[in-house]
Amino acid sequence: MSKKVTRREFIKNSGKIGVSAVVGSFGTSSVKAFSLFTADGDIAIVSGTDYFQNTIKAVEAIGGMAKFVTQGSKVGVLINSDFEHPGTFVNPDISIASIKMIFDAGASEVTMLQVVKEDYWKRSSLYDPYKDLLARLKQVDKNTFPAEFYEEDFVKMEYIKGAKALKYSEVVRKWIECDVFVNIPIAKHHATTILTGALKNIMGISTRKANVGFHLDSGVKNDPNYLAQCIVDQHLIRKSDLCITDATEFIINKGPSGPGDLIKLNKVLAGTDIVAIDSICTEYLGYEPAEILTNIKAQEAGLGTMDFSKLKIIEIEGA
Repeated sequence: MSKKVTRREFIKNSGKIGVSAVVGSFGTSSVKAFSLFTADGDIAIVSGTDYFQNTIKAVEAIGGMAKFVTQGSKVGVLINSDFEHPGTFVNPDISIASIKMIFDAGASEVTMLQVVKEDYWKRSSLYDPYKDLLARLKQVDKNTFPAEFYEEDFVKMEYIKGAKALKYSEVVRKWIECDVFVNIPIAKHHATTILTGALKNIMGISTRKANVGFHLDSGVKNDPNYLAQCIVDQHLIRKSDLCITDATEFIINKGPSGPGDLIKLNKVLAGTDIVAIDSICTEYLGYEPAEILTNIKAQEAGLGTMDFSKLKIIEIEGA
């Protein structure tokens, strides 16, 4: 128990004094690093301050975007973007790099499954150079918080195979219909689930009514056990084909909206096992993977593994 407390306090203190020590001595202490670069890793972790280039390197290290997006594919992208304070939203350089790779791989259509406001893109110095590329994006215009159900944009899910808690949801139609689903979360704190990450990010594709049900339908407001199970159950409708996680700078408390204490690790992760990626990010936040209910329940549901030591993790020093 003392080890967990020490790690947690170490991370929190580093967020206040600067994290160069964390990157050097803690970082991904449990991650098995491979010194030789091969484009067949299960998960890639790229460190450095050029988030655009490092996102590209991360995806290349697991086989490249063409491994996931084929010519003519329709791609749905979910970005955790709708927050204002530092460390609460995905750095837009990461999102722009991801979109560039998707189009370069031959996607015929790329849709933002939750509305991404222009102000978000303008936070990036790359906005002007990639303005024309961003103009090609489609959006589910009705999916902006708090989203209401519209039949042309949402689907009512009254049966979810394998679900243990979630009996009803309203999800974005394009999420169901797209050929490829790319999940782009940030590894920040959340008041109820502790970690936001890739698993929690899935609530961005459902209506306010559905998400209120996640929080209330157990009969206990914000029951963390029920909320975690609903989150996992929603992933059973459709799995992420690719996850690109922002662990560059994120809040370690007062999430999800902040402002909170920041930690800066300058890391971008890419892979297909969202449980493993969230488990790695759990350690970045100062917790053990098995302390997070979404991790536990997602592994039980067969969505991935918390034991990422069994996977091939490629760590790269980027730009």
